[in-house]
Amino acid sequence: MNQVPVAGIDVGKRFSEMAILSPSNQVYARIRINHDAYSNFDRAFELLRKAEKEFAAKPVVVMESTGHYHKILFQALNKNGYEVCVINPIQSDSIKNIRVRKVKNDKVDARKIALLYRFEQLKTTNIPHEDVDCLRSLCRHYYKLSDQLTAYKNRLLGIVDQLFLSFTDVFKDISSCSALAILEKYPTPEDILKADRQELISLIQKTARKNIKWATRKYESLCSKASNFSPLSINSIANVAMLKANIAMIKTLMQSLDEAVEAIHELLDKDASKDMPVLSLTIELLCSIPGIGLLTAATIVAEIGDFSAFPKPDKLVAYFGIDPSVTQSGQFKGTENKMSKRGSRLLRRVVFTTALANVRKKRNGQEYNPILYEFYRKKCLSKPKKVALGAVMRKLVTIIFAVLRDRKPFVLRKPEEHAKMLVAKNSAA
Repeated sequence: MNQVPVAGIDVGKRFSEMAILSPSNQVYARIRINHDAYSNFDRAFELLRKAEKEFAAKPVVVMESTGHYHKILFQALNKNGYEVCVINPIQSDSIKNIRVRKVKNDKVDARKIALLYRFEQLKTTNIPHEDVDCLRSLCRHYYKLSDQLTAYKNRLLGIVDQLFLSFTDVFKDISSCSALAILEKYPTPEDILKADRQELISLIQKTARKNIKWATRKYESLCSKASNFSPLSINSIANVAMLKANIAMIKTLMQSLDEAVEAIHELLDKDASKDMPVLSLTIELLCSIPGIGLLTAATIVAEIGDFSAFPKPDKLVAYFGIDPSVTQSGQFKGTENKMSKRGSRLLRRVVFTTALANVRKKRNGQEYNPILYEFYRKKCLSKPKKVALGAVMRKLVTIIFAVLRDRKPFVLRKPEEHAKMLVAKNSAA
C-alpha cells in the first residue's frame, strides 16, 4: 500500500468536493472548494499542508478530467507544488459503482476517486506547455464550429428540399456564396421567376466570380427548374423564416471558422519566430506524411501533448483509440474485436480522414500514397473495407510515432526497402 495521504476531488462547475485519505484509507478531512475566490483554494491548501505534517508525506491529488472545469484547480495545485493525477471519467466510474447499494453524492465520489489511487497505478499528469494548451483549445474550437456548420447545412438542405427541391441540381454546394446569396434574396421558385433577369444574372456572376456567359446559363437553368417545381413548392412563412435564419447562422459559422484558422496560423507564426520553437518544427515534420495538412498536424500535436508519455507505438495507438477491444471470459475468446474507441475522439477523426486520403487516387489516376494504397487493396481481398481502413489507420499512427520519435521527415519507402535498412542498421550495431 502507498504510504502517502491521497486527496480525491470530485470536480464541479461552481465548487468541488475534496476528501483526504490517510495511509490507512480513513477519511482524514473533507472540504468544499468554491471556485469563485482564491481564498477558498487557500483553505484547501492549508488542509493539505496539515495532512502532510500529520503523515510526514506530501499528499497526492487525484481528480477527474471534467470538461474544462478541472483546469483552474489543476493549475492552482501544480503551482503550489502538489502532484496531480487527472484521470479519465471512465476510470473513476468503475470504482464509483463498486457498492451494490446506490449511493451517489459528491462527498462519496471524492473518497472513491482517492481510493482509485490505491487500486491502480496512476501517473502524475504533466502540465502541457502554454502554447500546446492554446493550440489544443483552438483546434477543438475549430472542429466544434465545423460540426455545427455541417448541422446547419443539413437543416438548410431540408428546408430547400421543401421550397425548391431541384435548386441543388443547379447549385450543387448549398453553402456556396452564389447559392446562399440567391436563396437569401429569392427564397422560393416564385421569387426567382419574378426576379429581374439582369439583376439575378449579375448576382450569380458577382458571387461566383465567373464570366457573364456562365452566369447566364446558370440563370436559365435555375428559371427552368423553378418553373417546373413552382406548383409543388411548400411556400410557407415558416419555411422562408427558417431558411433565412439558417443562412444567417451558416454565414456566421463560416466567418468564425476562418477566424479560428487565422488564430491557429498566428499562434504557429509566433512559435516559429522563437529561439526554441515548441510547435512549428513538429508540425512541419508531420506535414511530410501524405494526407496530413497543417490543420491535421496541428491537431495531432495538440492532442498528443507530451510525446514522451508514449514509449511504444502501441501506447500511441491506444491513445488514438484504434486498438482492438478484447472480449474474453473463461474458455470463450471473442473473434470479432472492434476498435476500443477509448482514446481521443478528435485524433481518431483526423487519422480517419488521413487514411481515406491515402487510399484514394488523384485526378490523374496516381495514388496519393502508393505503399498504403497497395496495403489497403491487399487487405480488402480478405477483409471488409471498414476493417481494411482500420488497419491503414493503425499503420498511419505507427508512421506518426516513428516521425515524432526519430525527429525526421517521412520518406516513402517500400516494405522491402525498409527491411533492408533495418538489416543494415542492426549489422552496423
